[in-house]
Amino acid sequence: MTAMELPTRVAPGLTAASVTDRVRAYAAGLSARATEIERLGRIPGDVLDGLKSTGLLRAALPPALGGVEMTVPEITRAVDLLAEGDASVAWCVAVALNAALAAVSLPTEVFTELFPDPDLITATVLPPAGRAVRHVGGYLLSGRWTHGSGIAHADRVMAGFEAPDGTPRIAVFDATHARVLDNWNTTGLRGTGSHDFEVADLFVPQRHTFALVPSAARQEPLHLRADNLALKMAGVPLGIGRSALKAATEMLAAKRSASPRPGAPADLAYAESLIGAADAYVYATLADAWAAQAAGRAPERGTAALARRFAHRACREAVQLLYDAVGSAAVHTERTPLDRCLRDLITAGRHVASSERILDEVGDVRLGGAPGSPQL
Repeated sequence: MTAMELPTRVAPGLTAASVTDRVRAYAAGLSARATEIERLGRIPGDVLDGLKSTGLLRAALPPALGGVEMTVPEITRAVDLLAEGDASVAWCVAVALNAALAAVSLPTEVFTELFPDPDLITATVLPPAGRAVRHVGGYLLSGRWTHGSGIAHADRVMAGFEAPDGTPRIAVFDATHARVLDNWNTTGLRGTGSHDFEVADLFVPQRHTFALVPSAARQEPLHLRADNLALKMAGVPLGIGRSALKAATEMLAAKRSASPRPGAPADLAYAESLIGAADAYVYATLADAWAAQAAGRAPERGTAALARRFAHRACREAVQLLYDAVGSAAVHTERTPLDRCLRDLITAGRHVASSERILDEVGDVRLGGAPGSPQL
């Protein structure tokens, strides 16, 4: 089953298992569209329709809002499966799932006003790059935000801004109000279309804004920690790594009788061990964190961030080994995903969720310091 063969509407009674099955079937067809997605610099409409049909965009929403409310490990695995087909689609989905922040923080009637369809796609930039002045019933919002992943195809935008009293808040508004600046000219993740965008004196009702603080309104484990939705980003490098491993294995096997480069088989095996180690580290950590939350305990700070950073670095090293093992054939982007996989990992690894700063921050926490980042 390809991405285009799934039903166009989400069936009622979705479960975590059925969403995962739909994602797996959908992802199997993504690799055939990956070159096109990169060339276009955005996700085509029919690919988005297939994505909506999986039900994954509902994965972090409660059933009362039409959601499935999957666990963090389940959501991460779904993102992982998508990244094996196309990293840009996986990245945009991971960002779109942040719409659940609004579900946690806004009254139900306001959330449904903003998101009448739970499959609407959200572009999210949380740092308070915008500024606002008071206006009757709300704010006049102005600003420019960077790295607006999915902004070219988004239905809604969640953008951070500084309120007149100096406190950070999040504004939710229709994506048609954003002026997109075509400046996403990058090494990798080109299909995410993570352009800058801006608004000027956009009226946003007060009720369509919220403070990014933990909410006491919901008690399900998914919503106990503000950083839970960042954890899913670890699925992106794992899926990319497996895509590269599969492609390199097929290419090296095809020319095995022609004496591949000395050391190529060993590099292939080592790359597999790096990806496997990262997979085990990430999912063991996520399972432990989820179990702690389900039992009413706070997970150890920083552990999931270390696993996420390790996944990026280990998978990048693995893909570089595979690239070198395959040789000159790896540069042909129409024949193999290896070049795109390497570039996507380089770009993804620049995100704050997997940056080198994590080592310093977690190390400081281990020595008694206070966690200074929500990524921990």
